[in-house]
Amino acid sequence: MSLPLSVNIELLFREAGDDPGDRVRAAADHGFDVVEIWSHSDKDLDHLEKALASTGSTLHTMLIEGRLTLADAKTHEGFLAHVREAVAVANRLGCTRIVTGSGVGLPYLKRAVQHGIVVEALKAGAEIAAARGVTIVLENLNTKVDHPGTLFDTTAECLAAVREVGSPGLALLYDAYHSLQMGETPAREVAGAMDLVSHVQIADLPDRTEPGTGTVDWAARLRELRELGYAGPFGLEYVPTTDSMTSLRAIGEIAAGL
Repeated sequence: MSLPLSVNIELLFREAGDDPGDRVRAAADHGFDVVEIWSHSDKDLDHLEKALASTGSTLHTMLIEGRLTLADAKTHEGFLAHVREAVAVANRLGCTRIVTGSGVGLPYLKRAVQHGIVVEALKAGAEIAAARGVTIVLENLNTKVDHPGTLFDTTAECLAAVREVGSPGLALLYDAYHSLQMGETPAREVAGAMDLVSHVQIADLPDRTEPGTGTVDWAARLRELRELGYAGPFGLEYVPTTDSMTSLRAIGEIAAGL
């Protein structure tokens, strides 16, 4: 059984130029019709919308812009404004998942208090998103290498927040790269919780490069996630060490063999 893959066009198919629509077309020309982006405010949405439509491609995820400290209740109004904006763009582009993290923690508040404040923001955001057929996907981000200070740096805390919100407007984006950087494994973190996982992203350790260039046994990890019940595409959010198609070869071969 081959595995579907989703390519992040912020990092891949850069050879096609700066226009995201051109990258969508390049990805589709090479057999990848599920794509992901980060920001939307820096893109020509008309071109992107046309490229998605003309290639029949799906925009799988995009970010809620503005990295805010959700543990500070003063940021919640701004966060909800960002959610509304992201939902509107997502609806226009046919995207059903918008990504957020918790933001950094506050040294003067107990962690449990901060957790509760973040959950309040996520609950309000999930209500807005669900009303428009969109799901906020909460991403676990590692603090060891890439995102020092992030409050929700473990999968367990993200899952706890998703459960507390209890809304179809909020699910987990399980980023296996960040999880593995934190010393976690899928079997420990998402076993029995796959109903709360809406998307999975991958990149190799230690340098967030393409699968096959680092220390992770991706055939084993991907098989494990499938056996745990994940049925969606695997998001390729890595920094390629070579051109896009060469970098995709190893994971393509692994995916085709599973």
